Amino acid sequence: MISFKANETQTFNLRAAYLIMQEDRMLFQRFREDEYWFLPGGRVEMMEDSPATIRREIDEEYGWKVKDQRLVWVGENLFHLQGTAYHEIGFYYFVQIEDELDVTAEDFSCREGISISRWIPIKQFDQYSIVPPFLKQATDLDQLKHNYEIKHFINREE
Repeated sequence: MISFKANETQTFNLRAAYLIMQEDRMLFQRFREDEYWFLPGGRVEMMEDSPATIRREIDEEYGWKVKDQRLVWVGENLFHLQGTAYHEIGFYYFVQIEDELDVTAEDFSCREGISISRWIPIKQFDQYSIVPPFLKQATDLDQLKHNYEIKHFINREE
């Protein structure tokens, strides 16, 4: 995976994440011990392109097959977590899945078992600790489905 420590207190990550929307809800994950919800995905492996990362991560986490994927955002996330400063470059893909998905209000675990997944209603995003923060403003469903412009976001946590 492309992640390295620049020094004792700084880490760089190259991440690919995916947006799956169904019934005006978006799929999110959080670690069991954490309050922050984030888009599913993972770190890009060496010599792996980001679309391949998306397909691999979806298969590993849920066993689903990708029908279509399209890059919608590139994000620069500069944040602090547990005493470490992170500089993360993220590729965010709008994804459609081949099979019909069971959209439920209940939490469920991904296959890896390290996180909890939830279909969060888009209209309720303000009730959740969603990171990075630009996701709360950038999720116009119609725009994502029909606009093919790639947007660039910078999130700098002070």
